[in-house]
Amino acid sequence: MDKKHFPVITRRVTLYIIVAHFVLCALVFATSYVSFNRQFREQYDSSIREIACTARACLNPNDFKKYLANPVSDDAHKEVLKDLQRLVDYFDLNVIYVSAVQAPDYTHIFYFYDPVNKYGKWSPYPLGYEEDYYEPGYNKTTRRVYEEGAELVRHTIKSRSDSHITAQIPVYDSNGKIVALLGAQKNIQEFVDARRNFVKFVIIMVFIFGACSVILFTFYFNFRFIKPILTITNETNRFDPSSGKPSDALLAIKNKDELGTLANSVHKMESVVFDNIEALTRMTTETAESLASAIDAKDTYTHGHSTRVAEYSRKIARHAGKSESECMDIYLSALLHDVGKIGIPNSIINKEGKLTDEEYNVIKTHPVIGHQILANITQIPHISDGAYYHHERYNGKGYPTGLSGNDIPEIGRIIAVADAYDAMTSNRSYRGILPQETARKEIEGGIGTQFDPTFAKIMLEMIDADKDFKMREQD
Repeated sequence: MDKKHFPVITRRVTLYIIVAHFVLCALVFATSYVSFNRQFREQYDSSIREIACTARACLNPNDFKKYLANPVSDDAHKEVLKDLQRLVDYFDLNVIYVSAVQAPDYTHIFYFYDPVNKYGKWSPYPLGYEEDYYEPGYNKTTRRVYEEGAELVRHTIKSRSDSHITAQIPVYDSNGKIVALLGAQKNIQEFVDARRNFVKFVIIMVFIFGACSVILFTFYFNFRFIKPILTITNETNRFDPSSGKPSDALLAIKNKDELGTLANSVHKMESVVFDNIEALTRMTTETAESLASAIDAKDTYTHGHSTRVAEYSRKIARHAGKSESECMDIYLSALLHDVGKIGIPNSIINKEGKLTDEEYNVIKTHPVIGHQILANITQIPHISDGAYYHHERYNGKGYPTGLSGNDIPEIGRIIAVADAYDAMTSNRSYRGILPQETARKEIEGGIGTQFDPTFAKIMLEMIDADKDFKMREQD
């Protein structure tokens, strides 16, 4: 990956995974919580009912009428209270109470026995105590016990005796008539605290497990899928058949799935494209070089001129920071910069001595002829510009158009410097090869007038680096 941070697709998929994971964890938590509560209810409801039934077995409902008529505690009553107190202590209950209410509102409670209170801060009720008591939920369950004989369990959270659970069951006399209600209450604050701790534990574990699994999945997903995809994408965007071979990075993708197959297919495709482009480029270059040789052959004194100008032009372009593809286009254009000489009579090209004005005017037509010949070649950008503009001068006094400065296409300004240098360092009919220092002074003196300053200075650097004067026509 070119970037250090995760790509957009990874971040999006990770977000989806986080959402899905926490939804799943929430479902698991909710299921666990409901299951935890259900297990508690089944266990505590059954337990508190059994305790209430055990307490009911201690009673003698037939004595209730006696206590109703004369609410005085006797030995039998005291013995029952002792039995109930033992149950409270043994099962660690809050209270056991026995009461009767009156229809139709069931708000008047008559206690046949004192509540056996362990944790409450109020005093035990005396036998036969009456009070008006109304609580919608309580009275509703009381009515069901008296009218339907239901055995109910009530759960109360955060009451005056903390969180507790209460079982209410009917008490029957010997005739099967409901004469009282027995209630057994147990503190469940410990369970409530345990449930709260369970919730905290589950939330913490969900967060830790979720964070770890999301991080691991993100890295795995990024390594297993995104990295190969980005490698394929980056390599496809990077691949330039004219300037570089396919990268082996594609072969480093070892996936055994479709991504591995795709990487191998892209690598093979790039290899085929590179080989075809390389072959086509080689054929184009060889064709251009052959044509350049044919052009140079017309002039007895300029053998190899086009090839040398092409090499100098490519070096100038490379020093100027052009891409390899651009350098190749400049090279081909420079090879064919004198193609217009095909239309110039040999008698003029090979004439010994000074040309007449009329003959010189004929020579000056070769850029136009060359432009016409190369204009139909569209696969190599601006190839005709080299032929058309290489005799333009930076001050506007060149030919055939008289353009000046940066109005002259760049390729023409590059070839103009290379062409002038090779003309001075090659044999001519009217002179031999000029010394390197002379050629250098001519290039330096033409900066800003004949030559583009940037490319002329690059040519000077190339001359200075050529200590052995190899940039010239060889004998």
